[in-house]
Amino acid sequence: EFSRDEIRLLTTISGQAASIIVQARLADSLKSKEQERTELQKRMDEAMRRLRSYEGRRKEKAAKARQRWRGRLTGLAAAPGFGRGHAYVMKPRMDLNSIPKKKTKNPEREMERFRAAVERGLEHINVIKDRMSSLISKEEGAIFDVYRLILEDPAIIQQIESQIRKQGHTAEYAVRIVFERYLQTISQIDDEYLRERTTDIKDAAQRLLENLSGVSGQRLDIPDDAVLVAGDLSPADLSVLEGDRFKGIVLSTGGVTSHASILAKSFEIPSVVAVEDLLESVHHGDLLIIDGNSGVIYVNPKHEVVREYDRLEKDYLELNRELEELKELPAETLDGHRVSLYANIGLLSDVAFAHLHGAQGIGLYRTEIPFLAHRDFPGEEEQYTLYKRVVEAMAGKPVTIRTLDIGADKYPPYMRSVGAEPNPFLGWRSIRISLEVEEIFKTQLRAILRVGDLGRVRLLVPMVSSLEEILKVKELLGKAKEELQRDGTPHDRQMELGVMVEVPAAVQLADRFLREVDFLSIGTNDLIQYILAVDRSNRRVANLYEPLHPAVLAALMSTIEAGKREGKRVGLCGEMAGDPLFALLLLGMGLEEYSMGALYVPVVKKAIRSITYQAAKATAHIVLQMDSVGEIKKYLFEQVRELGMVELMEMYH
Repeated sequence: EFSRDEIRLLTTISGQAASIIVQARLADSLKSKEQERTELQKRMDEAMRRLRSYEGRRKEKAAKARQRWRGRLTGLAAAPGFGRGHAYVMKPRMDLNSIPKKKTKNPEREMERFRAAVERGLEHINVIKDRMSSLISKEEGAIFDVYRLILEDPAIIQQIESQIRKQGHTAEYAVRIVFERYLQTISQIDDEYLRERTTDIKDAAQRLLENLSGVSGQRLDIPDDAVLVAGDLSPADLSVLEGDRFKGIVLSTGGVTSHASILAKSFEIPSVVAVEDLLESVHHGDLLIIDGNSGVIYVNPKHEVVREYDRLEKDYLELNRELEELKELPAETLDGHRVSLYANIGLLSDVAFAHLHGAQGIGLYRTEIPFLAHRDFPGEEEQYTLYKRVVEAMAGKPVTIRTLDIGADKYPPYMRSVGAEPNPFLGWRSIRISLEVEEIFKTQLRAILRVGDLGRVRLLVPMVSSLEEILKVKELLGKAKEELQRDGTPHDRQMELGVMVEVPAAVQLADRFLREVDFLSIGTNDLIQYILAVDRSNRRVANLYEPLHPAVLAALMSTIEAGKREGKRVGLCGEMAGDPLFALLLLGMGLEEYSMGALYVPVVKKAIRSITYQAAKATAHIVLQMDSVGEIKKYLFEQVRELGMVELMEMYH
């Protein structure tokens, strides 16, 4: 035990020790605080340095903008031709991301506002369709009905109303939440049709927000000599596209199959889409030169570029005059070998351009638009009426109608999706869908068979990869004929049946396919992607998409030769058919039917009329022995130079 004195001593010592410890801790803390203060000062100095640097860069960027940037931008050629004018930059629409999260104390009032906004949106659709009625057919008006499908979609309406009633959100924020979910889902699938659909959905949402806020949509008072520049262009915005009002259209988004591209081609307005850094580089009033043939835009070009453009434009106009003179002449080589040049169409108005440019018929009629644009599956009579108008408009010229070609990532709203597929281009699409929904497929077959009684109609089936698929199609075709026969309905009992060669399996089985069908049509757009394992919409690998790859040429030659062995016709309906350089090579390979965008028919005809068949065959024979794309291109351009067609090729290469 400790004595009382010892306890007092220990207490004193411990008190002194505690004091020392506290002082030590205080000293250490002060030292630490000083270090922290020093470190904080360093960080503040660094932050100020970065801020000054940022401010300097911002001022420099603003100065550059005032000085007008000069340079060259590239995108996708959407509609051919040359255009020059000053940029009219469309202001961005109301953005979903700009809508703040807000609650409402009066959900019923928000419901009324939302429903009124929907009604105004539907009224706006009618105004647009009336405005465009003199420029497009009734069937093409279905493009604008996409809005109606979205604004009347029960699922969308119910979800927005639920956000208002149950979650207490304002109408604006409810619209944002629901549409962002849809856009997020669609953005996960990489496909041109879906990107197009994204634009439609986004535009419908933006117009709803404008109606809710009382802000009217942007009025476009655009000078006649302007080039329209925008992020994207929706079907509603397309109502401003009237005749020759613009010198060109340039978009930072979109694809060659978007609604904007389709109508730009129809109105023959030079257009380039999917241009990176467009809105950061081009400002209102900038002088632009558009090359819709190659997908290039020149921004505030130097005098040398302007002079070269003047030369190209002059040559282009002269070429068009020459091409106009060829309209009634056959696609015939100098030594008398004839081939057939057909047009690809997807809209009724395309028929007029097919006639205008001298197409000998329709080599590919895409039937997807009525399916994708309607709320319900178009019935037999509706399809028959549409096909009838095309066949009658062609006045006895052949029309090849392709059956429904949709995919796992581009469903009509009334068809049940299988959900997001890891590889949609290798999934449930085209004929694979048709053979699973037999009644829908048979309805289309009946409509096509009936219209065959009115003209020269051929039936084309897409994406075939096996003999079993062909046999199943023939079985359903037979049943459709039996039904029509039983009903006493006029139809073509001997309609020619063909299949598309779009996958390597079809190339390998071409001989066997031709024993079951009447003709083949090579779809090079997909075939090249599958042979080379390249997605041409992917910028990282798009340069690997090469029509002149030796493997591609070997596949084409193999298919053409199969047709000759079986005594059946082989045509080609991809983009290769509309390129004069490729067309000359295909001529030498023995191809006899070409189908392309109507605008390219005169160009290909001129190329074919500039060479002998024997010379084309000799060229093809040499090219097919070559091992590299570079070697092939060099040789072909040398041949073109010898033929005196350099200016013609300049327009496309």
